[in-house]
Amino acid sequence: MISRNIKFFLFSFFLCFAFFGLVNFFQQKLENFFLAQIVPPKESVFIIPEPKKPPLEINAQAVFSLKIGRFGKKEVLFEKEAEKNLPIASLTKLMDAVVVLEDKENYDLENTEIKISQKAAEQGDAPNEIANLKPGEKFKVKDLLKLALLYSSNDAAYALSEVIGTENFIAKMNEKAQSLGLKNTHFENPTGLDPLTEKDFGRFNRSTAKDLVKLSQYILKEHPEIFEITIKEPEEKIENGIFDLFLPESEIIGGKTGFTKMAGGCIVFVFKNKKGDTYFNVILGTKSEKERVEEMQKLVDWILSSNL
Repeated sequence: MISRNIKFFLFSFFLCFAFFGLVNFFQQKLENFFLAQIVPPKESVFIIPEPKKPPLEINAQAVFSLKIGRFGKKEVLFEKEAEKNLPIASLTKLMDAVVVLEDKENYDLENTEIKISQKAAEQGDAPNEIANLKPGEKFKVKDLLKLALLYSSNDAAYALSEVIGTENFIAKMNEKAQSLGLKNTHFENPTGLDPLTEKDFGRFNRSTAKDLVKLSQYILKEHPEIFEITIKEPEEKIENGIFDLFLPESEIIGGKTGFTKMAGGCIVFVFKNKKGDTYFNVILGTKSEKERVEEMQKLVDWILSSNL
């Protein structure tokens, strides 16, 4: 009798165990099902690699491009022989302007009147007639600065130097270069013209693309009026200058061009994008005046199309 009761008990126990096991199994399945309706499955995450900068070839002896972000971060975007010492032609006149503006004792923009000497008038023909001055003409300092910076007038640059003596003026140019840390920059004259005689062949104004970017930064910070002059509407058309560059949705800050037989085509160009990032660009030693603009346009297009 006892044995029969035990068998019944054991049978009932295992039956209940199996029943509750099945209930628990189906309960878990139902929980998982309803949970899946509430919580969406995790999506796969694809990491898109950062696009590489497209290749760029600039046909020039030296190039340097520097970006300064709106919060001050600096980034070198492109360089080619950026520390190579090269003749700089009329880019010289950027330093002329710095020396003039920082010597307030001798140069009053409105009130100092300068008479053009015979030597100043003989410095060299400029492409625009307005830049070729005549002996005896009188100009205010601000007008000579405009002629030198906008039209690359060698006569105007030389006339400015004569106010304190040309040799003294050149010394001030070199002193300023050293104080700014432009270690590979040296000036022999205030115009940027090539030497006239064979014995003076090694005496030319020289710098590097990197030094000229540094000078451009100083100008924008301390003397932005220099760059403002370079983008004024000219009275005469200027061929192969910064006005020929096309920058959609960007602001031209300023620049300077130059050309001599020794230097080739040279150009400094500064612009700002719509986000407020500033770009300092220098190209030295192109084969022609036209090519300096073409190569700078190529560099600018590369920067903007790459979202740099």
